[in-house]
Amino acid sequence: MEPENELDPLVLKLWRIRGFMNSIPMVIVALVYNFFYQIMPHTPLPEEGIYITIALALFGGFISIYVLPTWHYRSWRVNYRMDEIDFISGIFIKKRITIPIIRIQNIESNVGPLAKKIGVMSLTISTAAASHKLPEMPEEEALELKKRIQRLIRNSL
Repeated sequence: MEPENELDPLVLKLWRIRGFMNSIPMVIVALVYNFFYQIMPHTPLPEEGIYITIALALFGGFISIYVLPTWHYRSWRVNYRMDEIDFISGIFIKKRITIPIIRIQNIESNVGPLAKKIGVMSLTISTAAASHKLPEMPEEEALELKKRIQRLIRNSL
């Protein structure tokens, strides 16, 4: 059975804010280029370069704020069942991972300052083979999932 649960809309909000923060350097480069062209009119920098850098900054900002977060949000599907965690991720290449609850050795909760302000956190689940980072989810849901997995692990021992 395919995972069907979508992520919480707060995750999309967080990813868009991160995309905005990642696009700031592109805008700074465009502004610096424009600044140097304004103070040094006889510079070897071509005038078209201003328009190209501004267009690239706007295009890159649009991609990192709207397109990529939306694609990532639509590509994630998660199911948390009693005996396993099943999720699908990937924009172009879909990757499905099923983690049996009894194989889980460690659960880490991760929350950064921006995620804390929005009220989400992510979980990293470690097995003997690998670690898997689950996408951000509402803080209460993440803590409940963490407690439930820990309870199931204790009961299975």
